[in-house]
Amino acid sequence: MKQIVIDSPERMIEAIRHFGILPFFKGAVPGWSVEEMTPPECWFTSSEELGPWDWKIEVVREGDIAYGKYLGGKAAFMTSDYYRHLMNWRRSLPKYKVAEGGRYADKTRSGILMKQLSPAALTAVRENGEADTKTIRAAVTQAVTPSLLRALGGSYKANLQPVVKKSITDSVIGFLEMGTWIVVGDFTRVYRGANLEYCGWQRASFTTPDELFGSLQSEVEEERPSWARFFEDGGAEAGAGVRPADCSPTESRDLLLSHLLTFFPDHEEALRKLLK
Repeated sequence: MKQIVIDSPERMIEAIRHFGILPFFKGAVPGWSVEEMTPPECWFTSSEELGPWDWKIEVVREGDIAYGKYLGGKAAFMTSDYYRHLMNWRRSLPKYKVAEGGRYADKTRSGILMKQLSPAALTAVRENGEADTKTIRAAVTQAVTPSLLRALGGSYKANLQPVVKKSITDSVIGFLEMGTWIVVGDFTRVYRGANLEYCGWQRASFTTPDELFGSLQSEVEEERPSWARFFEDGGAEAGAGVRPADCSPTESRDLLLSHLLTFFPDHEEALRKLLK
């Protein structure tokens, strides 16, 4: 496998385009992460040398690379051609369809929360074009109803009122990222202290991949959801080689797996888990 060293934003972008899919932190597949490809001297060594932690801002602003926690709930980068296939697969799963009001029988507290709160969060992002955690938290707080509190039990009330706890908001955001409904749209650097120093603290805003990769064509009267036509925007020149519009959801998942196995043939089980 080609040896890649990430020592600048440009090399980071090159690495992402080389693999098409690249986790930020090391995981179950050795050598497959921004962290492992970055020399220690480039990794957050000082406020002047923030390395990939800051370089990811430039990556997100490329406009055709999706960043979010969508590989096993962990942060990763994916070029738009491959991400469209992930969308085709994940949005077909009943578990994630609840974000658009779909039915899914999950009686766990987590399942009940996602069914009730994820549509409100997704609506907030769509209506605003983008939304930060504060905006999403306000939206999910408004979605808390007496029936939800009864379903979860009285002991859970403190987590949802008077405002939904940040940890639950983060879980809703993570759920939407896994479902490919939202991605990080941009980062804002936060400067703190008397000297307004930037030490790597950032504030993320979230958008839909449909918005990030280009607006959909105007609505036409047809039964399928409007976002489905977004798959057709990935033309014949797409790096994945096959348009998601020409694939079933399962075929899209298999295409992603097959692509990753060309780099990591000995880690099929771990890769399958990441693409669940």
